[in-house]
Amino acid sequence: MANIEFKVYSEKSPINLNVRFYHNQIDLSTKSNIFIEKGEFRLKKIGVGKKSKTTVSIINEELKDKTETLHKKIMEKFKEDFPKGNIIDKKWLVRIVDDFHDRATDENDIRYFLTPFISYYIEDAKRKINPRTGKLLDGKTITRYNYTLNKIKEYEEYIGEKIRLVNVDLNFHNDFLHYLLEVCVPYGEETIRKFISHIRQFVNDAKLQGFKTSLDIDSPKFTYKSGETIDTYLNESEIQTLFDLDLTGNERLENTRDLFIAGLRTGLRISDLKRINTFEISDNKIQIAELEKTDSYIEIPLHPQLKFILEKRNGDFPELSEQRFNENVKDLCDQAGINQVILGSLKNPKTNRKEKGYYPKYKLIASHTCRRSFVTNLYGKLPDLSIMAITGHKKHSQFLDYVKTTNKEHVNNLEKYWEEEEKEKQEMVNRRMKIVFGDKRK
Repeated sequence: MANIEFKVYSEKSPINLNVRFYHNQIDLSTKSNIFIEKGEFRLKKIGVGKKSKTTVSIINEELKDKTETLHKKIMEKFKEDFPKGNIIDKKWLVRIVDDFHDRATDENDIRYFLTPFISYYIEDAKRKINPRTGKLLDGKTITRYNYTLNKIKEYEEYIGEKIRLVNVDLNFHNDFLHYLLEVCVPYGEETIRKFISHIRQFVNDAKLQGFKTSLDIDSPKFTYKSGETIDTYLNESEIQTLFDLDLTGNERLENTRDLFIAGLRTGLRISDLKRINTFEISDNKIQIAELEKTDSYIEIPLHPQLKFILEKRNGDFPELSEQRFNENVKDLCDQAGINQVILGSLKNPKTNRKEKGYYPKYKLIASHTCRRSFVTNLYGKLPDLSIMAITGHKKHSQFLDYVKTTNKEHVNNLEKYWEEEEKEKQEMVNRRMKIVFGDKRK
């Protein structure tokens, strides 16, 4: 039968209790790192003669609970390891004591430290299959994880210490946000939100693996609420202007315009738009077997503008990189006179950060304008579920993020609504007057 005893081998306070574990031929001892004062225990002699032994009877209730918990932990580990034939030696006992105190002997220990765990998480993620798609995680996701990891490493250098998993709490949250907002060159709101979101994701995974973490990680305060994203879209009138634009002799902008119209009239992401030549187009529909991001099958009816362009080009679109497309589309919109000054965000080349301000609209146009314009222009005209079936959105909340109607347009819509309401009331009065007084023109 396995036994555990706590012993005292010193008279100087505070005394580090010694823990002894023995079973048959196994007899191990090490320091428990539970410290006790002279008045907090009594020595008890059990038995007589050579078989007698002296044990420690702890008076302090808090320390008594602590030794009993360590006793239980050692016994549980023994019951787990001994039947498997695992080595039971002094190192084994020392590891249990270190685990009991959350004492890391190595700063690369994923059980205790944040950045080593994130590195482990990322390596594991490279081999994981996304349950929604049945494929390996997208390389862009891994890149974003590494970006967050590097930022935390920079923060560790700034504070001069390694961050423990258990210390990722609301204090850490507050200090890390201060670092991002006040110490670093200010990051955009969406970038900061991603940093915090990733940290929650990493630490929650550590918790699932049984590592000790702070309860604060689940607090609703452990977040970063970014302001409303300012994204630009083109209305129907502006799209028509682009479609009608005479680009004779300018192959670069004509190629860009045709591909841009295809995006504006299908709502496809740029990653899918670049593959448009590979899609099945028949019966006035574009059939896409597998979207790049969601692996969804979708069908998109052909808009008359897109049908015209397909016939003009014999169904063959030019190949453009996303970077080249984003550069060209700004020139295209500038030439079309889409230069109204509006609120938006542009990257400052000096700081490499997006800054809110008022800019000519053409400068704010990019590949994502296609999808946002498609959703916004159809919103309210078709049922949301119908639009979502075409765009491939799974969540209604994500779909609504793409609706970018401006405040001015909301005001115009309300004015039209009230005008129509007043018109209906007047027509009702006129009909009643007709019934009562008859038509005087007769």
